[in-house]
Amino acid sequence: MLLGVVTIAVVVRVTDLPPPTANPPSTFAFGAFGDAPYDALDTARYRPMLADIDAHDLAFSIHVGDIFWRPCSEEMYVRSRNWFNALKRPVIYVPGDNEWADCWTRQEGGFNPRDRLALLRRIMYPQPGVSLGRSTIPIETQSSEPGYGEFVEHARWTHAGIVFATIHVVGSGNFTEKFPGRVPADDQEVAGRLTASLAWLNKTFARAGTDARAVVVAFHVDPDFEGSHNRTAFKPLFDAFEDEAIRFGKPVLLIHGDTHEYRVDTPLQSRRDGRILTNVTRLEVPGSPDVGWVRIVATSADAAMFTFEKRVIPFWKVW
Repeated sequence: MLLGVVTIAVVVRVTDLPPPTANPPSTFAFGAFGDAPYDALDTARYRPMLADIDAHDLAFSIHVGDIFWRPCSEEMYVRSRNWFNALKRPVIYVPGDNEWADCWTRQEGGFNPRDRLALLRRIMYPQPGVSLGRSTIPIETQSSEPGYGEFVEHARWTHAGIVFATIHVVGSGNFTEKFPGRVPADDQEVAGRLTASLAWLNKTFARAGTDARAVVVAFHVDPDFEGSHNRTAFKPLFDAFEDEAIRFGKPVLLIHGDTHEYRVDTPLQSRRDGRILTNVTRLEVPGSPDVGWVRIVATSADAAMFTFEKRVIPFWKVW
């Protein structure tokens, strides 16, 4: 008996997003995105997402890491850098775990993670002190400070009275999870990067002082504000966020990715009395299989309140 062969074709159509949103008077907007593209379907929607970012009046955009899933090849780094440099406006990027910390796995390529981090820094930060993008902005980097020369990814800049900064903390337990071939140098990398991150965070709030209207800090990892996993690995980060936010007393916005769940909330609690720190807002950007970004609008009022618009590229399948 002859069996018929049926070929199923999957067609993905990218539908239109709503038209670009205008900024209200006396405000400015910036973008945040990360955790994509992970596969071919993501990539098909990634280019329209970048076009949507370009269609908006943004001061700059921040990418919070995980620029791909696999493999950890030089070509993948260059691809992302070229995408960012093609955007009209400045882009500031901070690494995620996919592009270096997880690169030891077979599917990622079986690389040494610290070697991949060194390569990532060379490719993604070709001019330390200058953002990516077709138009650029000058940024401070920790790499200009004695003892921190490798930390080109720790950036800081000011816009409209708001201090912005990136710190390099990633998923996979901030690179503390065990893997075959792990050596003491890997533990030293974690300790050195955490020390640098905390120093940069503390200096950022010191720079904000009493004059800044708000502080925005972007990083990759979900620091587990709810305490369900990895809390020990990020306790120094928890404590520093809490202490600095209490001292600052004005709005603090924390932007991250990692768990791919869009959310805006106020999750940070005081370790002393359990109260919610209402001046601290957390934004987690959407991630694969959602491919999108978040438009963040900052008012010109002294309170520097933020509003958020999620813009995800939708699709439907025909087969």
